[in-house]
Amino acid sequence: SHGRCEASEHLGSSHTGKMIWPKLALLVAVVALATGAEDVDDKEVIVLTRANFQETISSNEFILVEFYAPWCGHCKALAPEYAKAAKTLAESGSAIKLGKVDATEEQELAESHGVRGYPTLKFFRNGNPVEYNGGRTASEIVNWLNKKTGPPAKALESVEDAKSFVEKAASVAVIGFFKDQTSDAAKVFLSVASMVDDYPFGITSSEDVFAEYKVEDGKVVLFKQFDEGRADFEGELKEEVLKKFVSSNALPLVVEFNHETAQKIFGGEIKSHLLLFLSKEAGHFDQHLESARTVAKEFRDQLLFVTINADEEDHDRI
Repeated sequence: SHGRCEASEHLGSSHTGKMIWPKLALLVAVVALATGAEDVDDKEVIVLTRANFQETISSNEFILVEFYAPWCGHCKALAPEYAKAAKTLAESGSAIKLGKVDATEEQELAESHGVRGYPTLKFFRNGNPVEYNGGRTASEIVNWLNKKTGPPAKALESVEDAKSFVEKAASVAVIGFFKDQTSDAAKVFLSVASMVDDYPFGITSSEDVFAEYKVEDGKVVLFKQFDEGRADFEGELKEEVLKKFVSSNALPLVVEFNHETAQKIFGGEIKSHLLLFLSKEAGHFDQHLESARTVAKEFRDQLLFVTINADEEDHDRI
């Protein structure tokens, strides 16, 4: 799960368990504090108070609200990504708005919405709130909101549509190729598309698109801007199998541990992790990384290879 600051705790205290690896979620937020979140351009994020909260919620069909505390490390780590998501949505002409409530100033507002820790994010659709459970990078926030407000998979009618869809994705895009979009196989694909909020899904019946990507009917392809560029799903089209395929192929063969990847490492389908402590300054980093990639290919669905930069002081505790 994502890191949160307890409503009762003070900055710097920790309430995580005794296991060292999960403690990294807290550490990651501390690391993120050093990234200069003070200079965030958040003019697209609506500042909400008792005075304008109800009116803003009522006048916007879709609005995501963050309840935060200024002292909370996890909130500071989220701030630049949240602002970037708001800017991306505004620039694309989306009707979805993002707002924020300083829960230390607006305690009654926070209490009336059941806020127990920070940040708490709630998505209001026509005034009705649901808990936000997506990722914490700008692209994950935008993808989650687009999924909740539109179809689970975008219809791709032409080669141009498909190419644009893949290019615009932050790092990963999934396309289902189905001549009959009402078939059982297509339904499985759409069901997984509605469950996976972190990445955009597209669906096509266009023969031109099939030909462009050299794909047969009933296939699913995950396009990625790293490693081998694409992964073709070869298994039996079942929800759990397809979900695991997306989860394991959407991460690089070897993942660098940082505040953006932490949630995918801890919350992913692959629960066994091999930690590689490497020094970037020692000069052998790329060589070791290449060796790790070669081995990681053999264990893609069973083991997640994670590199930790041994030069960073914040990683000493690991």
